Amino acid sequence: MLAPAAGDERSVILAALADPEDFSHRHDAGALPADFEPSMPYMPERDPFCLGKNYREHAEEFARFNGDAEAVPPAPVVFTKSAAALCGPSDPIVVAPELAPALDYEAELLVVIGRPGSGVPVADALQYVAGYSVLNDTTARDLQRLHAQWYLGKSLPAATPWGPVIVTPEELEPLAERRIGSSVNDEVRQGAQLRQMIFSVAEAVAGISRIVALRPGDLIAMGTPSGVGVGFDPPRFLAHGDEVQCWVEGIGHLRNRIVVGEPAVVAR
Repeated sequence: MLAPAAGDERSVILAALADPEDFSHRHDAGALPADFEPSMPYMPERDPFCLGKNYREHAEEFARFNGDAEAVPPAPVVFTKSAAALCGPSDPIVVAPELAPALDYEAELLVVIGRPGSGVPVADALQYVAGYSVLNDTTARDLQRLHAQWYLGKSLPAATPWGPVIVTPEELEPLAERRIGSSVNDEVRQGAQLRQMIFSVAEAVAGISRIVALRPGDLIAMGTPSGVGVGFDPPRFLAHGDEVQCWVEGIGHLRNRIVVGEPAVVAR
């Protein structure tokens, strides 16, 4: 695990973040630094790559929202979002009122690239993965529909949390068995196993590197399972004061409160 701590503290911090409710029963809470608060692991040099519609049930619920004739894509749907959209795992998500009417959440596995690579074969692709983290691909659904593409609706400034740590691949084996999910105000909204992804991590790394040479530190968000706000009838979008949690088993939780107001209201 790569985390903002040193030595034996790292395994203790990971345990606390991955299973906070059970932490007190298995560890001495005093082992954590009293002032420990997870932060964004780092700011990447380039915009993160993202996969869209990478879980079958989510592809179907999104097709209903977007009016797509074909729900499940025949190849990975790859887009980017602005690196300026990223923020920390416990930061408030501050969104201007005019951008907040259709604010949605998306829990995603985040891939951290550790080696440069171009034209990487699928069979070798996992050798380029340094670790995994969690990302909430916060989306303004009205902007996503208005602009007929995804970059602007997914690039709200400092509104996409990621972290709380980066976990090495061997610590998450078997990756396919790990669960991913989200909740809003403690109500579970999403839940799936990573094996339900349509395109695997290896396929995503290989597919992107075929066109764009990967660099160390690049991020690839692997898509979200069903249960996002726009999938409900009527939609259940985020509102001021809501607390959103996104998590991947073995990595940890993002916990962020929604603040509808001018971004300058809360220091980042």
